[in-house]
Amino acid sequence: MHLAWVGYLMENIEITLDVKQRVADWVVKGNNLVAGSTSEASTSALLASYAPATQARAVDGGYVINGKKFFSSMVGAADFRAVPARREDATTPGAAIVFLVPREASGQTVEEVWDVLGMRGTRSDCLLLEDCFVPEESVVFDTDNFFPSIARGANWFWASYTAVYLGVAAAIYAEILKVVQERVPRGFTQPMAYHPDVRRKIAEMNADLESARLSVYHSAWLSDAEGPTQNAIAALYRAKYLVGEAAARIGRNAMTLGGAHALFKSSPLERLFRDGTVGAIQFPPSDFCLASLGSLELELDPHEIPPPMK
Repeated sequence: MHLAWVGYLMENIEITLDVKQRVADWVVKGNNLVAGSTSEASTSALLASYAPATQARAVDGGYVINGKKFFSSMVGAADFRAVPARREDATTPGAAIVFLVPREASGQTVEEVWDVLGMRGTRSDCLLLEDCFVPEESVVFDTDNFFPSIARGANWFWASYTAVYLGVAAAIYAEILKVVQERVPRGFTQPMAYHPDVRRKIAEMNADLESARLSVYHSAWLSDAEGPTQNAIAALYRAKYLVGEAAARIGRNAMTLGGAHALFKSSPLERLFRDGTVGAIQFPPSDFCLASLGSLELELDPHEIPPPMK
């Protein structure tokens, strides 16, 4: 999450060099950690509804922020919280102002609500902002339309999430290899790895994992070579979809091979299965990836595509 926001800010062509230098000084010289606090209760990853409901009001010397952010990964540990908000006087739908709110700023409360199925280690708790004052220097980005900027930063935002779930899938595969190579059922002389059904499942998992890995590498190469072109963005959507589905499928196969032993909390497979299962939900979710990828491949004008819901 730190890399997602810092990388996005550093590569954003709309942000001035003096602001980038200020952020770099905070992060590098100050040795500070940045957490993203973007999502809200009213937003949906499936519908790509990014417009923040959090409000920012200009006052002498800075701004007063009011709102509540959900899914704020590692917010409790971060030195700065990246908070997109909307100016009270904004007139355009996509208007947003992004703050790096220091943890010592008054009016912030971290609500520890992260009791979830998977990825519990991210501690994606809620950040409540009540008359939170921040100085003018906390503003790092101000725009009338946040949507194009998010698309240009896809290589840092959802591509970085994609890599996390690729790592989860790889960890599941490594663990189940160890399990079936070491476990010898009572009365047998060979480990479970010799069973033909086990070999087949391992082969399927290997094909899933390596296909997903190559898709991620290819999307990264295109992003480096071309920047935020439609071709590169399509590859990022494709990689996220393949990784999310592969992580869930590899997890299910691993639990099947692990048997009842894998159900216990003492088994690494139990946690890895839960972590991999939520990969298809993490932004951008699989259905959104497919919808966006299909539109790009068919070269459809996004302005002519009716929304799925009013």
